Amino acid sequence: MSVETYTWSNLTLTLGDGKVLLDDVSGSISESGLYALMGPSGLGKTTLLNCLAFRSKPASSTLTGDIYINDEEATLNKIKQLSSYVEQEDSLIGSLRVLETIDYSAKFAGIDATHRKALVEKTIKSLGLTGQLNVRVGTPIQKGISGGQKRRVSIASQMITSPSILFLDEPTSGLDSVASREVISTIKQVAKEENMIVICSIHQPSTYTFELFDKVMFLSKGKTVYNGKVQDVVKYFDTVGYPMPAYMNPAEYVLDLINTDFAGNEAILDDLVAKWRSNEQDHHELLKLEAASIELTAFSTTNEVKNIGTLISRSLVKASRDILTYYVRLVMYLGLAILMGTVWLRLGSDQRNIQPFINAIFFSGAFMSFMSVAYIPSYLEDYSSYKKERLNGLYGPFAFCLSNFLVGLPFIFLIAALFSVITFFMVNFHQTATGFWYYLFWLFLDLVAAESMTTLIASIFPNFVISLAITAFANGLWMAVGGFLVSTNVLNVFWYYTFYWVNYQRYVFQGMLFNEFMPREFTCGSSCHCMYDSPLASQCRIPGDAVLQSLGYGSEDRGLWIGVMIAIIAFYRIATYVVLKLRK
Repeated sequence: MSVETYTWSNLTLTLGDGKVLLDDVSGSISESGLYALMGPSGLGKTTLLNCLAFRSKPASSTLTGDIYINDEEATLNKIKQLSSYVEQEDSLIGSLRVLETIDYSAKFAGIDATHRKALVEKTIKSLGLTGQLNVRVGTPIQKGISGGQKRRVSIASQMITSPSILFLDEPTSGLDSVASREVISTIKQVAKEENMIVICSIHQPSTYTFELFDKVMFLSKGKTVYNGKVQDVVKYFDTVGYPMPAYMNPAEYVLDLINTDFAGNEAILDDLVAKWRSNEQDHHELLKLEAASIELTAFSTTNEVKNIGTLISRSLVKASRDILTYYVRLVMYLGLAILMGTVWLRLGSDQRNIQPFINAIFFSGAFMSFMSVAYIPSYLEDYSSYKKERLNGLYGPFAFCLSNFLVGLPFIFLIAALFSVITFFMVNFHQTATGFWYYLFWLFLDLVAAESMTTLIASIFPNFVISLAITAFANGLWMAVGGFLVSTNVLNVFWYYTFYWVNYQRYVFQGMLFNEFMPREFTCGSSCHCMYDSPLASQCRIPGDAVLQSLGYGSEDRGLWIGVMIAIIAFYRIATYVVLKLRK
């Protein structure tokens, strides 16, 4: 569908406490136009942009007014089909190359391989990114492209989907005047070539950049001060009694006039709003847009299923390159393995080593899971991309959660395997093939559960410091109530009947204890004084099951424990999906 006009009339957004964020705002933009929303910081630009893009509105707020496309009522589904949205922050995956970033966006949009290559090349060329084709976007520890180039990549990744309407939130944020002009000039050129409507919020552009726009709306305190052609701004303000001094940037002049942070400007704003409303000519007969309609809706199952493969492919590329994702963690775990192996080096089979064996088992499981906090930065980067791509209708939480889980499994297994190879033989755990594989298996389940819990916490609290603190606290809690630091015989009943039974570290610890002690026997030393009650005391030996009995553990129920571990992992993953599904 070709969009010739996009019009809004009398939009009013009111919070539950009565505060008005948008007050009777109207505007219109024609085909292939570049439209700017301008105003002082925090006074309505992004709020209006989000309403026009049918993004979620503030909680307990009410939106009234009219929006239409080509004289037809605008709906959420229609907007999602026709538009894309580029957020102020560049939510890009740093380990991907520029070409890959744009190509994956095209794949998510369902563009077939026959046309995709040519379209990607055309988009890259039109946005001046040919020289950066195979350069990585960049991460905090891996240098990549510049800030201006990142903005163009963000824009290109949405333009590749060929939207009829492109919404841009502060496309020049963080850029100098030259880079800002370059970005806006490129957007205008592509918009004309692709017959695209572009609506963007922008903060105080240079004169040259400002003149690139076709139309502009000035807002302050949610009210319209001017809405019309850029070339008519100076003439209009001169007409209403606010002539602009010579050689001054028109955008800067108007923004200074309507900034109510300074004394005297409140009266000027009221005067300008009144004069604009008396001159306003937008009187279209529109269908009412109900406030309740601005909500996110579910995505089609087809897109969910289709894009799982694309997500897995992209995540594998990211994981194989991103140092922070698994390489740093791998080094951390290998360092921990060497530390553990040298501290508990080649423990013997006499009774003095029983407690060190128990300590080593606890240390391996507890601290392996504790170090899962290192996954948080990588997950939050993926989460940021997910939010942007979900809002643009590319895929939903099911595809994201499933691909995240599947991609993580082989890397987690690699970490568990390398850790096991080092510690199992250095510590001298029971040297049998069965013993080794169960040791590896329990560590693998431990890491999967720990990472699953981490993704849940980071999804609920998508802030690095907060999610780090809560994850560390949770792992500390599991360590404290797992039955090692405090025996279950004396553990407070509250902790015992609540967290103890859902503690994944507890099942890992028990499983590894039985794996190690059931087939072993320990000698009582030269004095034949056994430290544990033993049915083999007459032979100066202590069977492993006697040690387990003394610790309060009865019979082994390996199958049940594995089942509970799988259930805990499933709970964390399903809960993550529910959190993402409910979050708009």
